[in-house]
This record gives sequence, structure tokens and C-alpha cells, in this order.
Amino acid sequence: MRFATLCIASLIAFHQLATAATAKSITCTYANAQQLTFDVPKKLGGIPPIEFDYPSKVTQFSFRDDNLLLVAMDEASKSRVRVVISAQRGKGKATYDGQILTDSGGNEIMLDNGPVSCKASG
Repeated sequence: MRFATLCIASLIAFHQLATAATAKSITCTYANAQQLTFDVPKKLGGIPPIEFDYPSKVTQFSFRDDNLLLVAMDEASKSRVRVVISAQRGKGKATYDGQILTDSGGNEIMLDNGPVSCKASG
């Protein structure tokens, strides 16, 4: 019985890893039908480039174990957060649902926080 449980758990983990590994891009939809699309890095631990309202650089990215995390900072002001996405894939769902925080203000901070739905495609 233990062996069967271990085999099933291994197959599920392998399927989740394979799904994440085969995804080529992720599109996240948030407030007012805005979208943020970025490529999934080919190497584990890689950082994807993003195009946002202001030049931003991703500093943290994780896409595995049914979780998606992306943190991007302003390129000029490296301590200013521009985008944070934290989403999880529910059982039997094709989307990763969670929260997004964006700062689309120029010289002034203009934070928006709300729901996000992301879909991986490959």
C-alpha cells in the first residue's frame, strides 16, 4: 500500500513539473481586462523579462507546485515595487488565481490591488 501511494504521489509531482516545464508563456488578466504576458524561463531559477507601464525588472519568479509568484521592481528606482503576483492553481482548474499588486504611478505611488487570473500556454 505504501509503495502504491508513493508511486501515485511521484506521478502527480512529475505531471505538475512537466506541465510547468512545458509552458512557454503565462498571461495574467487583472482589473479592467488589463493583461500582463511573459515567457516562462527555460531553466529552473530563471527570471523572465516583462513589459509593464514603466521599465521593470523581475527580481523573484517561481512557477512550480501549482504556485505562481512574480515580483518586479522599477529599473531606475530598484527599491520601488512595480508588480507582485501571487496565484495558485486549484484542483482541476487550468488557471492560477490569486492577487496582483501593481504600481502604475509615475512620480507618485499609485497602487492597485485586486484579483488576478493567469493561464499558462505552451
